[in-house]
Amino acid sequence: MLFPLVQAMPTQRNHHAIVIGGSIAGLLAARVLSEQFDRVTIVDRDRLPLTAEPRRGVPQSVQPHVLLTRGYRILEELFPGIGEALHAAGAVSLDWGKDFLCFQRGNWAPTTEAASGMGSYTCTRPLLESTLRQRVSQLRNVEFLQEQRVVGLCSAPSELGKANRGSIQGIKLQQGDTLQECSAQLVVDASGRSTQTPQWLQDLGLISPPATVIDPGLGYATRRYRIPPQFQPDCKILLISHEPPHQPRLGYLAEVENQEWIATLGGYGRDYPPLQEQGFLQFARSLSDPAFYQAIAQAEPLSEVRAHRATANRLYHYEDIELPDGLIAIGDAVCALCPVYGQGMTVSAISSLILRRWLSQPQQRRSLTFNGASFQKQLARSNAFPWSLATGFDSKVPTTKGAVAQSWAGNLFQGYADRLTDRAQKDVEVHLQFLEMAHMLKPPSTLLHPRLLLKALF
Repeated sequence: MLFPLVQAMPTQRNHHAIVIGGSIAGLLAARVLSEQFDRVTIVDRDRLPLTAEPRRGVPQSVQPHVLLTRGYRILEELFPGIGEALHAAGAVSLDWGKDFLCFQRGNWAPTTEAASGMGSYTCTRPLLESTLRQRVSQLRNVEFLQEQRVVGLCSAPSELGKANRGSIQGIKLQQGDTLQECSAQLVVDASGRSTQTPQWLQDLGLISPPATVIDPGLGYATRRYRIPPQFQPDCKILLISHEPPHQPRLGYLAEVENQEWIATLGGYGRDYPPLQEQGFLQFARSLSDPAFYQAIAQAEPLSEVRAHRATANRLYHYEDIELPDGLIAIGDAVCALCPVYGQGMTVSAISSLILRRWLSQPQQRRSLTFNGASFQKQLARSNAFPWSLATGFDSKVPTTKGAVAQSWAGNLFQGYADRLTDRAQKDVEVHLQFLEMAHMLKPPSTLLHPRLLLKALF
């Protein structure tokens, strides 16, 4: 099925861009780069599957992935009709105000009867990635280089006035025993949590970015189930939240393609769910509400239980160093968030829009090189909110390593937010305001609206 390609004509000056990594962040970056470059190459160490199946280079593929409303809207902006393509492939459309049930603070949050305007799709990560990959492969100036490993960066001699920075002019590729160089005007690291750019910068004698790591010790266990024919769910996504410090456990159940559920249990503070069937079910029974257990207890398992524990929040501070020209990093290669909050794919989508805006700035269009430092500063400002949201919640867990200490102002706002959260369990208007903030549609300052202040205080 062919789709319209919304793409500006590439300029002759910007000849070649390389994207390291062919997952969500890399695909979105390539889509934006195709507007400004004659040629865009996506390099990945995997053989990229033609269909929706997990791949070795993305070990978290079998775990749940959430496409927030903001992220979905960006996908539609970059790939018009992507929702129709996802639906045709089996993805399930949902309205987050109507179809999302959340148990928190001892209550189920209210839902709406009318459409909330917060829509997206629920599906597996492989289905979303393969659908995007099909669209990117239709771009006439984008190519995929598969089963090749990037092992380093190619640098140019420092120019006058740039003695501490220099520039990057390509990458070093390895395929089997063969090592070769590939030149480019811009290299984009979208390789995710496995990024090697900090080490490659050190190898070139340059400064690598400092990193902040906040690790709540969260472990996942996920299993696929067939939805029982007689089951009549009143939601498409169900979340039974953890409640620090006393309840470290959570459950997430989402309808996906092929009439299946993706069922995930999680435990903070290294309270990991078991991988054996009986242990998995017993862990589910220990959640704050029995709804998750009751659903899977009558369902047919379709997979083994798969664990995932690479969940620490990690932020590389590229904005604090003199990054060489011709190099930028995006997505999880910069800001990797604890996945329980479902922000990762949306943060990558927002990063692609920042990349588009940065490339279109007059100073970039006139320059013969690309000053990645300016991009990383813009990206850091954008990442600040999702980072503070994830790490703020994770820091409530007493065993979190590197936990952030709240300031007095932070404690004051947290107390207010807690009261508002209590109110949200009974008031659908307040609940929707929280949802809009969680889906990155509105800033946190929205919670300070006078009407919400009155509801929290009285």
